Amino acid sequence: MEPWTSGRTLIRLWWLWLFAAVIIVWLANGTSLDIWLADRAFDMHQHAFTLKHSVLLETVMHGYAKIILSIFWVLLVLIAFVPPEKLPVHFSASTRYALRWVTALALVNAVVVSCLKHQMPHACPWDITRYGGASPWVPTFSSHPAMQAGHCFPAGHATSGVWLSALCLLWLPQEPRKALLVAVAGLAVGFMLGWAQQIRGAHFLSHTLTSLWLMCSWLLIVFTFSKSRIS
Repeated sequence: MEPWTSGRTLIRLWWLWLFAAVIIVWLANGTSLDIWLADRAFDMHQHAFTLKHSVLLETVMHGYAKIILSIFWVLLVLIAFVPPEKLPVHFSASTRYALRWVTALALVNAVVVSCLKHQMPHACPWDITRYGGASPWVPTFSSHPAMQAGHCFPAGHATSGVWLSALCLLWLPQEPRKALLVAVAGLAVGFMLGWAQQIRGAHFLSHTLTSLWLMCSWLLIVFTFSKSRIS
């Protein structure tokens, strides 16, 4: 498999990144997929997102998952930055270096998404009139009126898990196939957490996909400008 840091592979990845952006915008504004999926989660007879307070979705996949993944991030920070002689287990210098990137990217992604959420007027599904709220529905990438609810884009909870995709740096550049599998698995975790929120009525699909796309952006920047230094 061609190394991810080779010029040709990086060009392909950037083109794929741009293509993914176009697809996300098209799905959000050119189709009714966001609303269609939200309709599937919304019970028109009970006029509610019946799984909003599901133990699995709210307590486990939202509450416990965030706590567990946050603890895991803290452990990686300790491994990456605590002097090696003070750690109970030995980690190579290259592993510690890669983990510094991993933990930094996780933090960058969380901060950027949080800042965007506080600036964006996008309403959550449960806040729009179609589902019993008071805000109008507007396609994700269209101009939004000022709304009291809002602050629901991009998906915040997906960032709790999507940063795991950065663990692929531990296998680069020596084992690109394993790195690819880890990256995909990390994105899948983020998507799964975002999907749980969609079923609860907290987000539209485009909110989740945008959060995943942003994480891919940071990874691509690292692939492009770090190259062989991640090893």
